[in-house]
Amino acid sequence: MPARPGIVRLPPWVPAAAGVAIAAILAAQAVGWLALPRWLAPWEPPAAPGVKQRAERAARIWREAAGEIARARGVSADEALIGSELTPLVTTLGALEAKRVAASPAWAPALAAQLHAAGIGPGDLVAASFSGSFPGLNLAVAAACEALDARLVAVSSVTASSFGATDPGFTWPEIEARLVGSGALRPVSAAVSAGGDGDRALDLDEEGRALAARIAADAARELGARLLEPSTFEEAVAARIAVFDAARGARRLAAFVNVGGTEASLGLSPAILRVRSGWLQPVVFDRSPGRGLVARMVERGVPVLHVLNVRELAVRWGVR
Repeated sequence: MPARPGIVRLPPWVPAAAGVAIAAILAAQAVGWLALPRWLAPWEPPAAPGVKQRAERAARIWREAAGEIARARGVSADEALIGSELTPLVTTLGALEAKRVAASPAWAPALAAQLHAAGIGPGDLVAASFSGSFPGLNLAVAAACEALDARLVAVSSVTASSFGATDPGFTWPEIEARLVGSGALRPVSAAVSAGGDGDRALDLDEEGRALAARIAADAARELGARLLEPSTFEEAVAARIAVFDAARGARRLAAFVNVGGTEASLGLSPAILRVRSGWLQPVVFDRSPGRGLVARMVERGVPVLHVLNVRELAVRWGVR
């Protein structure tokens, strides 16, 4: 059939070649070999007035805190927030590459910009759930909130996956306590738990469970935080919600930030693992009793920033 006037028919190889070329460009950008033109780059929230100064302040807070931990551990700044592969506190296997990505100082200004673009500023209350798996990201969230003059209230866990805050003496709650004691960071943890299975490190052996419980108790005491020792999953979730509700009073939470994969945050359904990292849409989750904090905060209408797949999120946000 003859072509209609005004329509140009391309040879069949042209669309295929174009698709291959675009895929190659995106792959090169993802590994940092090529800067994409603005119209192809991943979307980022527009920079609001004053965000540059806030982001720079967040980066400065992060670097000074990381430097202090590096000196205390006797390692380089690049290794300050990377733990051992296997210790009695390791609950699951983790990838060293992901932990190195999560320890980049670029997360602090990126998170400050993200929170600022979401309307968070002085006096706002941000809730967070911190596992021990990504101490660099925990510190970045804390630095970002401090730079924005927002108040951060977190529940922190001791246990971690490989290469996270896995070393006794340098678990996340102990890192925070050290930084608070030196004045490098404002206190953020209002409660501390052992973490892991059942929020009581039930996936560790007896030695590991006892060690996690002791560290949680000591860190909670030093931070003036509540020690969480729930007997069920529902108690673990309810205790965290109670901590946040007590902190907010009659105010609403400006945001909830989840870092890592604590059981109480993700819930008991594997479906949560298919939820993409980043700002979550206000979708309807299933109404099962196994819903974690992420689902319940979404249901409450709280803006939720989910930070778990750090490599994918780093590509989207341009974090290097």
